[in-house]
Amino acid sequence: MPKPAELPSPTRSIDAPRTVAAHHTITVLLLMAVALIGVAVLRMFFGSESFGWAGSNIRHIRFERLGIACVVGVALAVSGVGLQTLLRNPLAEPFILGLSTGAGVGVMAQWLITSLVQAPPGPSYYGALIGSGASLTIVFLASRKRGIIDPLGLLLIGVVLGTINGAIIMFLNYVPGSAGLRPNIAHWMMGNLAEGLAAQVWVTVGLVTVVGLGVLLWYGWAMDVASFSDAEAESMGIHMGRLRTVLFIVASVLAAGAVVLAGPIAFVGLVCPHLARLLLGPQHRPLLIGSAIFGALLMICADMASIALHWSFRWGLMPLGIFTAVIGGISFLWMLRPNLGRT
Repeated sequence: MPKPAELPSPTRSIDAPRTVAAHHTITVLLLMAVALIGVAVLRMFFGSESFGWAGSNIRHIRFERLGIACVVGVALAVSGVGLQTLLRNPLAEPFILGLSTGAGVGVMAQWLITSLVQAPPGPSYYGALIGSGASLTIVFLASRKRGIIDPLGLLLIGVVLGTINGAIIMFLNYVPGSAGLRPNIAHWMMGNLAEGLAAQVWVTVGLVTVVGLGVLLWYGWAMDVASFSDAEAESMGIHMGRLRTVLFIVASVLAAGAVVLAGPIAFVGLVCPHLARLLLGPQHRPLLIGSAIFGALLMICADMASIALHWSFRWGLMPLGIFTAVIGGISFLWMLRPNLGRT
């Protein structure tokens, strides 16, 4: 007598889509990692004057720029994910909210104070951290209405605060005299990979960035739940106050580190998380890893584009913030398009 057909297990039918999704996520992340490795290897052949494998001294300079570009890209992209979760707004990112320029104010204030008292400047990370934390506090508190963050008010306050911070930076630069604290202040404000940094500076910022990414990965499930209302998240065992504190600190630290290495750079924290969401979905653990990879890719590609333009026109190396601003500005308008023209 033939056996009756075996009915599919309910557990199997539920787990099958999850398995497919997990395989898709792993495949996409692996492809992204391979692309990053390939672009990083290609970058080692890009020199300001020639293309090819160079001597040890030139390779050291190229590797340093490659390492700084990766650290800055990862820090800004991961900071963007943290801010978007903290503020529940997909348009939040360090530059738009004034964190990057706030960190710049902190750096300039630290340089000015130490120059006036004729003391060693010390690590600029401290000033950057204070500036970015202060800016995020202002944005977070000023954009709340009856305890709820207003998305439009958040963006407006961030843009205005960024403009004010930019003016303060220029003012602090010229306080000592017409020569200024930093003669190339305009170049620095547009985002430029710092050269001649002591290795321990960018390596330390890199380690801090890795730790910050690790902390957010640890809180990945809590960040997923935070997309619900506070009451729903609390009922699922998430302490929203603690989570917001963690996101606040990590986002500020990462934005500050990026400014120390490259000055204020726009839109990396907006473009990279958005691209990662399109490919990987909304879950925060793969989203964080994907955003970090995209951030490093974007900064390396911007650096190579700057070198390629130098080869063609001999303009010198252009600030990387120019490329990220063009790409990010277009992306920002595209993300805003559903609301443009509406009252």
